[in-house]
Amino acid sequence: MAKIMVPEQVFPGFKIINQLNDSQLDNLIGYLNNLDIGKFYGDIAKDLSELLIIDGDDLLRTLLSFTELLSGENVDIGVLSKNLAESYKEFSRVGINTKETNKLKANLLQILSNFNKIQLTDRVREYKVENSNNFRDFKLLTDLRFMQTEEDAKSKNYGIILHKLYIEYQNSIPRNELHLHVGIDDLIELKAEIEKAIERDKMLRESFSGDIKLI
Repeated sequence: MAKIMVPEQVFPGFKIINQLNDSQLDNLIGYLNNLDIGKFYGDIAKDLSELLIIDGDDLLRTLLSFTELLSGENVDIGVLSKNLAESYKEFSRVGINTKETNKLKANLLQILSNFNKIQLTDRVREYKVENSNNFRDFKLLTDLRFMQTEEDAKSKNYGIILHKLYIEYQNSIPRNELHLHVGIDDLIELKAEIEKAIERDKMLRESFSGDIKLI
């Protein structure tokens, strides 16, 4: 009996890993080793889809399922690869033969041997999602609206300048958008706060530049 239970939701990713050819596996290992730590999961899945011509969401879901298994001390990735392959064979009931099972073990071993940046990315996300909503993008849109009535037609036109702050954020559900109307005083205050945040960021990066690599 298998020593690990592979859940059904990651079966598709195991199938992908089992079917990777040598070129795809080399490309995947190269991608994992050059991954930008902290990259959004959606972007990683898209990269995997384009790089390997597979379902990137299925593969990423399976890769992330390994992070907990690798979190303990002195994990033997050779044993872990063997246990994962045998568990997939038993619980998925796909009927893979010994040769295919050995290929899956070998592919898993290579992936798990180059898993450090995926693990760090997962840890970065854990810290980020301590707050329920996480900033992704923003834009400031400015518009001029003229205000006029029939009585004003031959006199002065009135106008109002409108600013709309567009914010895109991400949490445990897909992307969300928020639109806020802001005035000139709000923009000035927002600018001042952003400048303060930039200065704090610079100060922290300078203070810790010799000790840690800040993401």
